[in-house]
Amino acid sequence: MTTRWIVGVDGSEPSLDALRWAAGHAASRGAELVAVSVFHVPPVMALMTAKRGLGVDELGLAATAGHELDVAIERVGPSVPTTPLVVEGTTGQELVRSADDADALVVGQTGGGDERFPRLGSVARYCATHARVPVVVVPAGRSTHPVSRVVVGFDGSANAEAALRWALEFSSPEVSVRVVCAIEIAPWLGERVARERFPDEVAVEESALRARIDSIDTTHRVEVMVVLDAPRRALEVTGRDADLIVVGARGRGLIAAGLLGSVSTSLLHGHVAVTIVPEQE
Repeated sequence: MTTRWIVGVDGSEPSLDALRWAAGHAASRGAELVAVSVFHVPPVMALMTAKRGLGVDELGLAATAGHELDVAIERVGPSVPTTPLVVEGTTGQELVRSADDADALVVGQTGGGDERFPRLGSVARYCATHARVPVVVVPAGRSTHPVSRVVVGFDGSANAEAALRWALEFSSPEVSVRVVCAIEIAPWLGERVARERFPDEVAVEESALRARIDSIDTTHRVEVMVVLDAPRRALEVTGRDADLIVVGARGRGLIAAGLLGSVSTSLLHGHVAVTIVPEQE
């Protein structure tokens, strides 16, 4: 079965970075690309064309978007099969819809921000929040950076398990995969003091997390790091030297209140590519 990745392209450099990233990693993973450009007919223009009974302006916008998409693909020169697709609508919604039956959705961290396209920053957040497939958000300047170190945030939730499975499937054998488990036993204390005061609680939580990881990583390939810290700080610190950070779309406990509101939002604005993995149905 062919793997298919959707890439959001609006002609901006960040979207070209997303296409370059996807092209650079698709070949070794047997993936084909679909580069999607979304155009939007302004309400005033739609009203004017409706009164005239014509769709000339809509056709013109579609043709412009198609041309810019062809130019973007030519500039990147992907070495894997890449299909251009132009659709009308709201960018985030249409990218999510286009990726509904795909294997991944790749977007740039920010977008063009001109009058025809909303900023891809809001689009990236929308996709990460609503997509039913893993969403890779690529920051500027990381498009051709090889992935040799992957960090996975793990809290024992079903979404974290899905994130770990995706990371292991994505990572070739030579890629280092580190799983970071952040335990908040007493967040107001330092790690050393917390371990001294609550050794039993820490041991129980750590044992449970390692058991869940071992049930997924049966070959014990990953490096497990257990830290007593807030998930956001733990991932920011341990992910500084990573090429890709992978987290679940939602967590449990303190994270469940809004992973995309704190942990993932912080990561999505960082300098490392991030994959948000939804729980697999």
